[in-house]
Amino acid sequence: QSYSNINVLYIGTATYDLPKYRENQTKRFLEFGCQVSTINLVGSNDEVGTSSSPPIMDLDEMKLLMDAAHVIVVSGGNTLYAIDKWNNVGLDKLIYEAMNRGVVLTGGSAGAICWFQGGHS
Repeated sequence: QSYSNINVLYIGTATYDLPKYRENQTKRFLEFGCQVSTINLVGSNDEVGTSSSPPIMDLDEMKLLMDAAHVIVVSGGNTLYAIDKWNNVGLDKLIYEAMNRGVVLTGGSAGAICWFQGGHS
């Protein structure tokens, strides 16, 4: 069975958008033939843990990826950093819109905690 019509959107903000985490957390989707795209918010010059620096993608780019997504996968990692960064750039609103469209929201650790009003990270 082919899943080539399934668009998976990976958000690795909680792991500072490091490629090794994205590769590990998306490899099974790729093996099944899903289309995987990524929202990167952390630039190479960002100080780790500083969520107020400008994103490396603009909101319009993020919206296009969100609108095409069937599944959103959020990495584990630093929950507070990710949520703060999303709020600073407006990604939180796009995620909320995706949720209301019925997009599947998933992730582990920080990637699960982020969907709730609160949690321990």
